[in-house]
Amino acid sequence: MSNLSTPETTIEPIATPAVVTDDVTSVLNNKLEEDPTDIFSALELIRHYEGKDDFEQIKLSFEQLHTRFPFYAPLWSIHLKEDLQRDEFETVEKLLAQCLSGETENNDLSLWMTYLDYVRRKNNLITGGQEARAIVVKAFDLVLEKCAVFEPNSSQFWNDYILFLEQWKPVNKWEEQQKIDMIRTLYKRMLCVPFNTLEQMWNKYTQWEQTVNSLTARKFIGELSGDYMKARSLYQEWSNVTKGLRRVAPINLRSVNKKNLPHTSENEEFSEQIDIWKKWIDWEKDNKLVLPDETFKMRVSYVYKQSIIYMLFSPEVWYNYAISFDENDSSWRQQTLSHGLKANPTSLTLCIKLSEIYSMENEVEMIKTCFEGTIKSIQKQYKRQIADADSQRTESLKERLGYIYCVYMNTVKRISGLSAARSIFGKCRKLKDNITHQIYIENAYMEYYNQNDGYKTALKVLELGLKYFQTDGKYINKYIDFLLLLNKDSQIKTLFESSIDKIEDKIQTRLVFKKMIEYETKYGNISTVYTLEKRYKEKFPDELFIETFSDRYAIQKVNQIKKLELPYLYNEAEEATTALGKDRNLKRSREDFNNGPNKKFHGNMKTEIPEPIINLLKILPKRQYFKNAILDPSNLVDYLINQIEIPSNINNNE
Repeated sequence: MSNLSTPETTIEPIATPAVVTDDVTSVLNNKLEEDPTDIFSALELIRHYEGKDDFEQIKLSFEQLHTRFPFYAPLWSIHLKEDLQRDEFETVEKLLAQCLSGETENNDLSLWMTYLDYVRRKNNLITGGQEARAIVVKAFDLVLEKCAVFEPNSSQFWNDYILFLEQWKPVNKWEEQQKIDMIRTLYKRMLCVPFNTLEQMWNKYTQWEQTVNSLTARKFIGELSGDYMKARSLYQEWSNVTKGLRRVAPINLRSVNKKNLPHTSENEEFSEQIDIWKKWIDWEKDNKLVLPDETFKMRVSYVYKQSIIYMLFSPEVWYNYAISFDENDSSWRQQTLSHGLKANPTSLTLCIKLSEIYSMENEVEMIKTCFEGTIKSIQKQYKRQIADADSQRTESLKERLGYIYCVYMNTVKRISGLSAARSIFGKCRKLKDNITHQIYIENAYMEYYNQNDGYKTALKVLELGLKYFQTDGKYINKYIDFLLLLNKDSQIKTLFESSIDKIEDKIQTRLVFKKMIEYETKYGNISTVYTLEKRYKEKFPDELFIETFSDRYAIQKVNQIKKLELPYLYNEAEEATTALGKDRNLKRSREDFNNGPNKKFHGNMKTEIPEPIINLLKILPKRQYFKNAILDPSNLVDYLINQIEIPSNINNNE
């Protein structure tokens, strides 16, 4: 078999690049070379170019970001605002066409508000008159249809639209009536939508109707009150469903920091945020607003795209969006998963799902490109972790690499045959022990089920794997399982004797011993069983004798002696099927993770107000002196937390 003679190589760690420490451009470019998904470093580089007025490099850097993250709307907003500051209107128009239409259409309200700013700047009401006003109104209506009606935090948009119409100064009675009709129509549209300042806008509307005509006010208010009450109730319900949801993004280039960019770490908060987004999506799917099918689909799609913005580095979020709509639209699914894979280049979920869609279309080359790209990204990260000496992360990436190669090999076997699959295994062999043992086990079974020579090739593969994994108890266990399948008695015993003292993991050593004891109990002789038991007890003296005895008489993986006669030693969870056990443990671990002691601790933690803040509050004027709120404290706090980053080198005592 040709693939067994493939020359062997290994993965070498990435050499740490020699850079001049004060060369900011070099340092940041090296970071992006190592990790192209590092948005923070990319925006830091743009800020650096901005300080040097290097607009060509700024443009190039933004283009690279948009190519990799076309659905991360804050990047488009930042780019547009930078160009608007320099009055680059022609460039702005091209960018707006790129991000608000076509395959990469974004429906984020903040981005569309930037579009509104552009339209209002280009259409001056003083010089443009009625024509300019009509264009701006049309732009407001477009934003309303695209996303404002779907966004629960849309108060800024509704305020701006109402204020724009209120500032209109009609020159005749016809225009005066037109203004009233437009404002009333907008209120009717607005007050049926659940959003954050709905109650304030209702109060404002009722006052406005009284001002316009006190005789007709009751009629118009009565017609709208039912829809308003429903919207208010739904907003409260939505608030409860999404409690704790974190939607933070940089508002401009200067406010960018690591706190207001998407997180990549699988920590407690990351897990909680995914759960909240799923709750919101499920809530929307109930269609509580009783929307027509097309509008309902747009609303659900809006929430999915919002979840992508804030959970950009979550493969689960991308996967859920890709399978959310028409199953027959494979082109849309391909595009969505491809964009998701650009943002998450090492994602197993997205790579495998995308390859399935390519398989349905029989696009063999695209399948290979998909897998090879993901493998290349994993290997790149793996090399970097070797250089950083991060052993835990290295093992995780090694396992990821082994798994994706297994799926790749099986996929190629399915679509192109055994010979093509062997070539994939040949690539794996070159990695030596820089890949996990699973690929050897998987290839052995593939050869066994697809070869006419029965088991000879499969055994050669497993013997080859033993060269790299002779101390890996999991590999030895699986190797023995394969030999048990073939009923190779002498080879089973030979493998056991040659490996048992080399296995590094005691848990796996125990499993191998018990497997052999059970095998000899069923198919060997009792004297051999006693010999094995004696060796086992010497190695594990703390083991209960009766445990060892009852385990070797387990039937179909269930220890009936403990279950029926020694119930105090019986653990039903251990006897459950592997799949069920995994599902149950996964659910329990996630619940424990989200309701662990840290959450309780933070919930009960009290924070003392610093003395300077107390002194400031004492000298501020009392609230009764102000009719309207001059400053929204919650917005101020959010801004300070998410948009301002205090440098770490500031001395706290100063």
